[in-house]
Formats: sequence, C-alpha cells, structure tokens
Amino acid sequence: MKVRSSVQDQVLKDEDLRLLNALQIRPRASWSELSRAIGSDPVTLTRRWERLHSQGIAWIAAYRGGPIVSATALLEIECAPAQTLSVAEQIAHDPEVLTVDLTTGNRDLLVTLTCTDLDQLSRYVLERTRSLPMVTAMRTQIVSSANSDARNWRLRALDAEEIAALESAPAAKSRGVRASEDEQSKLFDILSREPRITVSALAAALGVTPARAGALLSHELSTGRLVVRTEIARPYSGWPVYAWYFLRLEGRKEAIAQRLSLLREARLVASTIGSYDIALAVWLRSIDDVQRLEGYLAEQFPGVSVVDRSIVLRTPHHLHRTIDVSGRSMPKHG
Repeated sequence: MKVRSSVQDQVLKDEDLRLLNALQIRPRASWSELSRAIGSDPVTLTRRWERLHSQGIAWIAAYRGGPIVSATALLEIECAPAQTLSVAEQIAHDPEVLTVDLTTGNRDLLVTLTCTDLDQLSRYVLERTRSLPMVTAMRTQIVSSANSDARNWRLRALDAEEIAALESAPAAKSRGVRASEDEQSKLFDILSREPRITVSALAAALGVTPARAGALLSHELSTGRLVVRTEIARPYSGWPVYAWYFLRLEGRKEAIAQRLSLLREARLVASTIGSYDIALAVWLRSIDDVQRLEGYLAEQFPGVSVVDRSIVLRTPHHLHRTIDVSGRSMPKHG
C-alpha cells in the first residue's frame, strides 16, 4: 500500500536511517563490513551508532525463539478504570512476556507471550493472571504460525545494490556442532547483554576456541533458537502510528497470510486460534492511514474482513526492555 509522506520521515538524518537499515539486515555485521556495503568509514559508523544507542533511539535485541519457544499467544486484557499502567508494570518483567502494548478499543493491554510449551502458557494464563485483581476480562489468542514478524520490516533507506551486498555475506559454518545446555544458556545470557559481541570475546566468555564459539553462534542463529534484531524507537522511525487489526478470512488462510506479509507496513502477520483468524500489526505514517489501510484490505483482499482494530497508545515493554513515554529504550541493567 502506498501512503503519503510525512514530516516524521525526516526525524532522523538520512545517514542515520541508512545505518539502521543496514543493521536491520545484518545486526552483527562488523563496522568494516557495513562500511564496504553502505559507504562512510568504520569510525564514523561506530560513532553514529553509539549516539543513536546512547539516546535510546536504536538498540539491538537478542531473545529466545524457534524450537525453544513452542507456544506463543496474544493475551487481550481489560482492566478496572485507571489500572492499565499498574497491570502493565506488574507483568512487564515476567519471563513469558515479550511485549506489552497499551491500546484503544476492546482491550486495554495486548500482551505477547512466548512460552516453552502449552503447559507453561496455560499456567501463565490461568494462574499468573489470578494475582492481578485489577483485571476484569481476558481473552487468549493462540498463535499457530507467524508468516512474518518485525525482523522483516525495513526502513528502506538503502538501494538495491547496497541491500544485495549486505544480504550476500557468507554464513558461518555450523554443521555438526552440538552445544550443551550449559553452553546454550551461557550463549543466550551473553548475547542478551551484548548482542554485537565479537566472536573472539564470545569465545573467551564461553571458555572455548573462537572456531567453536563462531559455530555455536551460527547454529543458534540459523535454527532460530536465538534471535538478534535491530530495533528503532517508533516515533523516530518515520512510521509513528502503531495499529493492530484482527481479521476473519474466507478462503485459504495461508495464501492470504503470505500476501499480507508483503505489506510494507506489516510488523506481524500471525495466524491465530481464537476469536480471529489473523492478527496483523502495522506501523503507519499517520493516523489517517489507519482507515486508509483498512480500505485497502477491503479492496485488495477479497474474503478478508476486519473484525476489530486497536491503536497502540504506548509500548512500555518490548523484547524484554523497558520503553519510556517517548518510545526510547531505557538502559538495560544486569
């Protein structure tokens, strides 16, 4: 869908957007690799990143995914009046909670849960929420599959040649590597604190050779057990409006979900088991685009009906990080 440009597009300088776009494609690329792909010297790129990171405008997140996370759900919560922030604060640091959105519409909070299995998910939904007396209603939408998530969302500040240069980097070899549970746990803890740690520093922290450290890291990333991605504070991205659409489908769900995942605004396209068939999260240029996109879906996606929608007022917790009222990431301690 094409939308009108906005002054928000120019919040960050072009060179900042170019660097962040490159880091979206290759979050762990060295400054030398990034320099060769997009120009500018490594020292300048390092300085630029350090400024953006220190201001909380951009950061790199590492979290568990793939086979480790086999049960994901969207938890819709309604609260007693004026209790939304209190509920958000109480659950924000639960390990099962990946993201907390404070929303308009028929839900006060939309919580993304990631659990190791359905038993853990059931315990959270049925037991943890009992300790929250401010919750007046709750609905759980089980995610059966995610056709696209925010790892695929791009700023589109680079040209095709620059993107190809970044995407063509050879992957590190990981064939035959077997990580112990202790190594996996240590690797995740290290990357969650320092996602861009060098392989040599990682090897020293793990107490293994650089070759093994590189193979372990490559294996965890390639299997999806570990996810590393670059995040940008939404108000500074040029796409300041965050909305959720809840869809019902007539027709082949998989084919429609694949088409929806091609929308440039899409941050998540998730097939769900519950009140809806698909949950679609998007970033938009302006509030006007909320209705404009809904009209586009009606025109271009026969058999798709928007059952409900919500605007996100604030995201106080995202990918295990605290986000302030301006949308910036707060320093991560520990």
